[in-house]
Amino acid sequence: MPNRPTLKTIGQLAGLSHVAVSKALRDAPDISAATKERVKKIAEEVGYTPNLAARNLYLQRTSAIGMVVPAMGENTAYGLIFNEISAAAAELGYCVMLGSSHRSVELEVRHCRMMVGNQVGAVVVAPCTSDISHIKAACGPTPAIFIGGKVGPEEEYALLCDYHHSGELAVEHLAGLGHRDIALLTYDPENRTVTQKEEGFSRAMERRGLIPRIVRTGHAGDAMGAGMDGVELLLERGELPTALWCASDYMAIGAIKALKAHGLAVPGDVSVMGHDDLYVDPWPDMGLTTLHTPMAEIGRAAIKLAISLIEGGGQVEPRQVFHSSLVVRSSTGPACRP
Repeated sequence: MPNRPTLKTIGQLAGLSHVAVSKALRDAPDISAATKERVKKIAEEVGYTPNLAARNLYLQRTSAIGMVVPAMGENTAYGLIFNEISAAAAELGYCVMLGSSHRSVELEVRHCRMMVGNQVGAVVVAPCTSDISHIKAACGPTPAIFIGGKVGPEEEYALLCDYHHSGELAVEHLAGLGHRDIALLTYDPENRTVTQKEEGFSRAMERRGLIPRIVRTGHAGDAMGAGMDGVELLLERGELPTALWCASDYMAIGAIKALKAHGLAVPGDVSVMGHDDLYVDPWPDMGLTTLHTPMAEIGRAAIKLAISLIEGGGQVEPRQVFHSSLVVRSSTGPACRP
């Protein structure tokens, strides 16, 4: 393997000391513009990349941020959040180290410990449970920034989603279309995100004099299968409502598939809406009404907070609450029956 070009390599070619080369690459004011241009041209030709580990050691700081999520893939929103976080970090000269816990507390702890061992400046965590004591213990003095809805506002660094508000939006939309028989489909495991959706839905229904029905089936790891199971259970009981709100878009897609398999029309027989606004690329023809989670805003806020904690002196709000917004498409319509 060829040796990696260093500052000394460029210095030998440019007839300069490695100190002068370093200054030229950093646009130091005591180096002439002509020298800077010549040094940068040589650096590009030899394929020089800065040794960030050495620079960070010298500056006594880090340019890495950790991120741990429960899962990656088409059944989750975490891929989109990571894309936003990594892009925002790169713009500010930081890289992001990603770990997926596969919804395992033990693996969550292992990722956090390895990231802290690799000297990340902060760890952004979307925890797989509402109990986060193990994460705090694993991170130690390294700041842990929690995102999503599974932790409470009492946490020191938390970017939260208000899923009570989501329940209000869902019921407001469906009741406004004349639906009185509305059911919420959720899944295990139970956590703050699930319970907030259930509580927000129940309160919104009761305020309107409607009876809330909640069916929890399946697991978040197979949200589409859980949606299909929920519809099958309602049909088996003879309790199919005129409208379904599902805990996630993928659960809603499963519910729609099950309804259509039984010859039922969406929204003609049953209106269906989801949560997150993720489905568009895999199922562009579904026309799913949903609640948009502001993933881009959450990602940018997480990076701003992380860098503020790493570099110090920033005035960034350590706790922020984000709200979903309604996106109406074609999977919801007027109630077909009383």
